[in-house]
Amino acid sequence: MKHANVHPRPQLPSLQQRGFSLVELMVGLAIGLVLVAGLSLLFASSSRSGNELEKSIRQIENGRYAVELLHDDINLAGFYGEVPTDFLGYTTPDVCATALLNLGFDKTTPSDPKVPLPIMGLTAAQAQALPTACIANHKAGTIAFAVHRLGADSVMPAAMTASSPYVQTSRCVTDPVADPFFVSTTTSDFTLKNLQCTGVNQVRPYVSRIYYIADCNECGNDTTPTLKMAELRGAQMVTVPLVEGIENLVLEYGFDTTDPADANPANDASKGSPDVFLTGLSGVVGARDNEWANVVAVRLHLLSRTTEKSSDYSDSGKTYALGPASVSGDSSGFKRRVYTTTVRLTNVAGLREVPPSAPPASSP
Repeated sequence: MKHANVHPRPQLPSLQQRGFSLVELMVGLAIGLVLVAGLSLLFASSSRSGNELEKSIRQIENGRYAVELLHDDINLAGFYGEVPTDFLGYTTPDVCATALLNLGFDKTTPSDPKVPLPIMGLTAAQAQALPTACIANHKAGTIAFAVHRLGADSVMPAAMTASSPYVQTSRCVTDPVADPFFVSTTTSDFTLKNLQCTGVNQVRPYVSRIYYIADCNECGNDTTPTLKMAELRGAQMVTVPLVEGIENLVLEYGFDTTDPADANPANDASKGSPDVFLTGLSGVVGARDNEWANVVAVRLHLLSRTTEKSSDYSDSGKTYALGPASVSGDSSGFKRRVYTTTVRLTNVAGLREVPPSAPPASSP
């Protein structure tokens, strides 16, 4: 049996496998490291920019929020609800008063009831001298001011907060006129009646607040300057942090120097409007700009700063104008911004305004 010839397959030359040479590997690694370093620098720069932007945004929000808070409360200063205002007078209470008899309400003369001043300014020295039980951690060299009014929301006496002062007025024609209002912390003391004379009238809480700059937010843990409020709650002043990063506060008080009793029609237009702005009382005995009762507007100036430092930042050489005052920058690394607004004390100015007289009827 014959076998077919089988030709052996030709053997191909073996292919040798080659990798990167050492030089090529080192070049590739160097290029990769350069790319990684570039991306790292880009990421770090982007992160720093994002952090700085976040600081600035937080600072702007804090400044605006502080201005809004103070604007709203100053605007409401002197709101005393239904307390008779035809001959309303004011007393000058101790801004830290907590005892009921020292709050400044006086109805000794029913036809001339007196209530606490709507707004009172405190110099830096006066604020520093206040007891720590009233305001704590006051930042030296900064002013403070007090606001007095009644709460915007009224409640029934049964819903009163325990030990807090409330004010009740009468809306019933059969109530005795010798008692234009009651001030008390006890529910049973409120007996003045409602409009229908069928039950007791509602009451409004008394609001007494001091706004000031503290040299810390969470005192003991930081040194961030903070706008704080000391508020009468119950029988004590309670400190409430409001906005951190508020470094300074300057107020200019607008005094209405026109006598409301002035019968000259030419002066009617200026009644209820500020004639002069001062950082405090003029000190001139008998002058109308030497009485807090004549403040009808306030120019508010705030200096805010970032709550965290920015590396390599300095505002040395810069001057921040806060109305008549100024503050110099430094090399601490904090960014700063000034906020200014003007607030009208509606409840004070409105009582002084004289409505424009009707024009004479035209002849046919």
